[in-house]
Amino acid sequence: MRERPSGVRRSLAAAALVSAALAAVSCGGGGTDSGGVVTVTFWHAMGGPLGDVLEDTLIAEFNETHPGIEVVPVAMGNYRALSQKIMASVMADDTPSIAQAYETWTAQLVRGGAIVPMDSLMALDPFFTDSIWPDVYEVFREDNTFDGRVFSLPFNKSVPMIYYNADLFDSLGLSPAATLDGHRALLEALCLDGNSDGDLLDGEDRWGTAFTGSVWTFECLLSQHGGSLLDSAGSSVTFDSPEGEAALGYLQTLLHEDGSAYLATGFDHQRQFANGRVALIEASVTSLAFLEQDMQSRAENGLPTFGIGVAPLPAGERRSVFIAGTNVVIFRSGDPREVSASWEFAKWFLEPRQQARWFAGSGYLPAVHSALDEPEAQARIVAHPGLDAVIGQLDYAIFEPQTSAWYEGREFLSEAIEIALYGRMTAGEALSRAAALTDAEISAGR
Repeated sequence: MRERPSGVRRSLAAAALVSAALAAVSCGGGGTDSGGVVTVTFWHAMGGPLGDVLEDTLIAEFNETHPGIEVVPVAMGNYRALSQKIMASVMADDTPSIAQAYETWTAQLVRGGAIVPMDSLMALDPFFTDSIWPDVYEVFREDNTFDGRVFSLPFNKSVPMIYYNADLFDSLGLSPAATLDGHRALLEALCLDGNSDGDLLDGEDRWGTAFTGSVWTFECLLSQHGGSLLDSAGSSVTFDSPEGEAALGYLQTLLHEDGSAYLATGFDHQRQFANGRVALIEASVTSLAFLEQDMQSRAENGLPTFGIGVAPLPAGERRSVFIAGTNVVIFRSGDPREVSASWEFAKWFLEPRQQARWFAGSGYLPAVHSALDEPEAQARIVAHPGLDAVIGQLDYAIFEPQTSAWYEGREFLSEAIEIALYGRMTAGEALSRAAALTDAEISAGR
């Protein structure tokens, strides 16, 4: 039975529950030394092969090696459904034990007193505090810290990267570009007007690249141009700036001036990359597994295939990428054993061996440095030269605003990017509109 006292009673009760959970952890046995098996309900949004790795490999092993705990995964289908379920469960005082959560959701849950501060659990767990937490990449430690307190742990994290047709590049004597200017020239060199009719619409033609109106792509370009999403206080928007216009203008140039790219929808750019109509694409690090499946399917059906090369994003004025993906949060519970058991699972998942297998099986980045020393991670990197440089992007990666207002702000920005790329507004007009709407959302949340 979940307890959600309000005001001072909530603070006192929360402190008592966390103290009890910590006592259970410090006594050993994962907080399961009395009362039988503890059930941990884990809500997630991992589907397909990613869900299989999570549930059938990692969670199954945890349950087998922790006889006092049973983690019961519940797949919610997608992130929107997961968000709605979490918020409804908080209102109904019937939350899961643990769940994936984006930073904007976590900010809301912190404000509502719905989750256990992870640093309270860390405080009496010396092994985690001394060995695991310092091993977590700095950007992930910062990303999970809210107003100086750790409220979540990294779970399925990713960065964007370049995928390119390695066979084509070899035949043309080309390499992935290190800078945005070089990338633009490379895309023009990769275009092929097979029938010389002045466009790239026919089956024998080839585009340099294709992309969607992605906030993620814009964010990285914005930062690479020296810009930012919000000011340092998180109180107002700064993407409606010369740097923002330059970032969006770069994409407009590829589409409308150079003609080396086309604007795709859904996963069409990945499909066209697989069939050779597009020479390179930008996508998540997790897309590698799906692109490999495409190549295997083509081979089985007697269709041409090629080697897939990988590389980090090109740099602008500075090297910068935004991380993506969710973290995990532990919900408050009237049973401290449930909190303790949830903590056992969350910290186990962050150990190097589990992180290496999660990386190898799902493609999501390892959250701890030493996972890269594990055999599974090493094998994956050897199989994909360049992947080590992609992971190296974490050394200069940043993260999106944690404020709950950014949940809506991101949607406003997505609309602006699409409007500008389709030519219905200038970059400046579209970004100014999104900025005004986002600033109003931030002000309303104060």
